[in-house]
Amino acid sequence: MARSNTTSEKSLSLRLIFARNVRLVRIHAGVSQENMAAEAGLDRTFVGTLERGLRNISIDNIELISKAVGVPAHELMHPNLPELRQLDTSLTRAPRTERVYPVARKKGSR
Repeated sequence: MARSNTTSEKSLSLRLIFARNVRLVRIHAGVSQENMAAEAGLDRTFVGTLERGLRNISIDNIELISKAVGVPAHELMHPNLPELRQLDTSLTRAPRTERVYPVARKKGSR
């Protein structure tokens, strides 16, 4: 079975592979860090540090994130997940939802 790993992918630690995969899966689902964190019962800042590979994670939290993104935990640690799930690795953020801002009114107008 041929592997398509590049040199840089071979040198990634499991923590960085997990971080990249969680971020890609979340982005492709169109979900914000805040919403994913809420779904998993975790803090958004914790999720952010995980996605940047700055923090280790417990098995319990891996399971929570796995359920929140709908991807089995073992797949989140697979070095070739982007290829297996055909994820675009060039995406860097989830699309923002449309926000409605109030229109500023001039004084005296209704």
